[in-house]
Amino acid sequence: MASGLPRSIPRLRVILLESGVETVPRELWDHPQVRKTSERYGVEPGMLLLDKSLHYNAMASLPRKWKRGRPDIVHLTLLVLLESRAGRRGLVEVYMHTVNGEVYAFSPWERIPKNYERFKGLMAHLLRDGRVPPEGEALIYKVADRLSDFVKEEGPLILLWERGVRSSEEEVVARALAVNGLLGIGAFPRGDFERSTLRKAREYYSIAGGEPLPAWSVACRLVRAYEEMVNL
Repeated sequence: MASGLPRSIPRLRVILLESGVETVPRELWDHPQVRKTSERYGVEPGMLLLDKSLHYNAMASLPRKWKRGRPDIVHLTLLVLLESRAGRRGLVEVYMHTVNGEVYAFSPWERIPKNYERFKGLMAHLLRDGRVPPEGEALIYKVADRLSDFVKEEGPLILLWERGVRSSEEEVVARALAVNGLLGIGAFPRGDFERSTLRKAREYYSIAGGEPLPAWSVACRLVRAYEEMVNL
């Protein structure tokens, strides 16, 4: 736990689930779109993030392609959480679960790049090394290879899901704080949570009357409710 936090104020704990953040899979390295991106950025294909806006055709044969190649969703949602008033006071605890299963933790004091290209470069190094920076105190680092291990250690998991019990964001945040729970937000563009993810949650809530919302919108509503609750 980072020093200097107000001990009397509980943190808002959030995990971005099934995030579309991964390096370009080996089977796509020779695709023309990937080669073009590699030459443009001057890095090897294995150090590129898969990005649907750049690799749409290359991704055509990938399984679950509708969930992959969207690091922009994570970028926007992290900015909402970590650049909020609560985030700047170290009161938001954020984790990222990737589409490939790993879980990474962000230091409450981490300020991710606002520039999207710099963010993608940071994530590529994180996926390669398991932490950034590679030496010294880690600001982002792997905490588990599987979501099940992470939830067992850090849960309970409370899922924000359009099929969940209809509730206000204030009710959901209050519940999470009461049980020191992790609020799970889907960080993929479309489709539903995997069954394996759904089985790991203890409770399910919808804060949009049963309608799906973008991850950053859910994050914004949750952090606003939290800030009002703790009088920030």
